[in-house]
Amino acid sequence: MRIDRKLSFYTAIIVVLVSVSAFGQKGGLDITYMVGLTDTAKQEFHVTTDIRNIKSPQMTLALPTWTPGWYTVENYYKNVSRLRVTDDGGRVLPIRMTRKQTWEVPTAGIGAIRVEYDYRATVLALNQAKITPDFAFFTGIEMFLEPVGFRTTPSKVKFKIPAGWQIVTALKETADPMTFAAADYDTLVDAPVEMGRFDVTKFEVEGKPHYFVANPAGAFNKEKTERFIDMLSRVAKADSAMFGGLPYEKYVYFYFFTPPESNASGALEHLNSFVAFAPPGNFATPEMLIGTASHEFFHLWNVKRIRPAEMWPYDYSRENETPLLWVSEGFTNYYGIVATYRAGITSKEQFLAAAAGAAAGVENNEARKYISMANSSVSTWVGYDSPTAFGISYYGGGQNLAALLDLSIRNDTDGRSSLDDVMRTLFADHYKKGRGFTTADMIGIINRLTGKDYRDFYDRFVFGTDVPDYDKFFGYAGYRVERRDVTSPVFGFNVRNRNGGFMVNGVEPDSPAASAGLNVGDVITAIDGLPPMQAPFGSLAGKEITLTVDRGGAKSDLKMKVGTERSTAFSLVDVATPNARQIAIRDGWLRR
Repeated sequence: MRIDRKLSFYTAIIVVLVSVSAFGQKGGLDITYMVGLTDTAKQEFHVTTDIRNIKSPQMTLALPTWTPGWYTVENYYKNVSRLRVTDDGGRVLPIRMTRKQTWEVPTAGIGAIRVEYDYRATVLALNQAKITPDFAFFTGIEMFLEPVGFRTTPSKVKFKIPAGWQIVTALKETADPMTFAAADYDTLVDAPVEMGRFDVTKFEVEGKPHYFVANPAGAFNKEKTERFIDMLSRVAKADSAMFGGLPYEKYVYFYFFTPPESNASGALEHLNSFVAFAPPGNFATPEMLIGTASHEFFHLWNVKRIRPAEMWPYDYSRENETPLLWVSEGFTNYYGIVATYRAGITSKEQFLAAAAGAAAGVENNEARKYISMANSSVSTWVGYDSPTAFGISYYGGGQNLAALLDLSIRNDTDGRSSLDDVMRTLFADHYKKGRGFTTADMIGIINRLTGKDYRDFYDRFVFGTDVPDYDKFFGYAGYRVERRDVTSPVFGFNVRNRNGGFMVNGVEPDSPAASAGLNVGDVITAIDGLPPMQAPFGSLAGKEITLTVDRGGAKSDLKMKVGTERSTAFSLVDVATPNARQIAIRDGWLRR
């Protein structure tokens, strides 16, 4: 990548050629991917894949069906059109689809083939591609075919673009400023690519280049950018200190500051970068963004490198179910908060509130009586988090168990070890040795550290649905749980922003929204006469409100009696007289 601090580039015509050539293995395949974009109005990339040095009678090609980290099947072939294969003489070859997203091409006596197709890019999302008049964005996993059997073949990526254009990617730079290298197919397809008009700020952490990309240009002002980069740097240093270094040569933070009407949301980790959608830059603040950034950055280790065995290697052709997402995501939730605390960004009070909040979030969810953390992890592929689903999040649930495990390990080792040691061991003994980890592996590590048997913990709280004794676990650090009843409003609808209103994308059965007659697809344009974003939702419990609704162009007012829900809030407070052991464990847990 060749970019200068805070540069903006503007263009009206995009022409992108991405060249990927195998290197390093004598006699191996030579693979070249070319992605062309000449008319942004068509919203299509033209993709060409040249494969040379073929020595087998048949070549199998596959396009991934899902993006790691985003656990839904997308079947990216739905965006492909005009697919054809030719030999090096231009003769059209037969192509046989053997299963969804997988093709076979006869190559007996043929040394090279070319595969061409157009790829539609109309959706700006974390696991989709988008072309606009101002920028284009994609991740290779959506568009680059894999020559099956050559997953570990290294490759180079060369961008040929018009003068004045910048392209940002986390792929490795080479001596040629327009050429980048990928060690293998996994690395190639796990590197987002963004081009167009946007701001890029370069900074260094521990001698390694980092890039903060803000789209659109000017969305995040200089003062906010500098403060945010300071926070990002401190988080990176805190995580690096835990693992003994940063596991990359460069890192990219891709940020899209989207307008209220945009449906794009969330964030997604990649091997050496992450992509995040944020509120408009005039509303977003570094303090608002750093929590998600810290979470996604910790994924560098947890899930991108420390990976469940079911995902090692990735099977891009189908769901990769694992009972360990409570570790991959839940522990990342926990360490995202740990990192901001150790970096001095959040306070001790905020750290303790997060731990208490995670516990309360689990215990206030009825589904925790029926669904274990392991089962929640597996069920993500069937959409447990859909608007009407009955489920429990492995994010918050895993975060809760991470805190309890951390405190328990500290107690059982007199403060000599912690959950940090478990993560470091997984990194050294599994990732660095080229293998994933299992539940048994993790229990074994904890047992060796503590000299205790943690199978009971896992049986009760991971595979079972028992309620932990929170006073016992937090008591190891001299805290007890203070509980208080709270009343919250219940609406019964799920919405997304649309042109300043709320489009309804889910209505729960037998809910206040259902009783009011609200339908999926309705757009709520006002709540008691106020724009929806300005409505005082937290104070509406038990009140009757008026929803102004646009239904297919017809305006109407719906009366809705907001429901109430009683729950229990948790706070961590000091035990009456913490002893020396509790104080020592607390000091270790809260050490910056």
